Amino acid sequence: MKLKTGKARAIKILWLILAVLWMGLIFRFSGQRAQVSSELSGSISYRMAVRAEEWFSFGWEEDALLQYAKAWERPLRKIAHMTEYAILAVLFLGNFFQYPSTYKRKYLLAWICAAGYAATDEFHQLFVEGRSGQVSDVCIDSAGAFFGLCAVCVLLKLFSGLSNDR
Repeated sequence: MKLKTGKARAIKILWLILAVLWMGLIFRFSGQRAQVSSELSGSISYRMAVRAEEWFSFGWEEDALLQYAKAWERPLRKIAHMTEYAILAVLFLGNFFQYPSTYKRKYLLAWICAAGYAATDEFHQLFVEGRSGQVSDVCIDSAGAFFGLCAVCVLLKLFSGLSNDR
């Protein structure tokens, strides 16, 4: 079923607005000084260590909580970055689904846009106090975009298969 032109245009604009807003959020996080960013991720990893202690009763003292929080901080930061870019790629894909093209091209273009934004984000960090742009972070962010698109592909296949079974 083809959407009416006005409705299709509104959907295109909505996907684009969501992508731009998400890019703004990423830009805001990237613009944080290194100390502010580190304090934020440190507090999150500490709260996760506290929750793990509450749920599983490991018997950790404060020193152990701090140690585990510190050990989890970097992996959690990288997972957060991957998630940010997975969401961005999905938002780009939602926009590209509104245009006639092959699925491969839509997925590839969404990934290229997200990976390209990851590169500009790392460039932006070169101008932020205490931060630096890292090629490895572009790769991590791009991998997040890839996995986000893979998840959408799997979910679409799964749900299209379910609807065909009826």
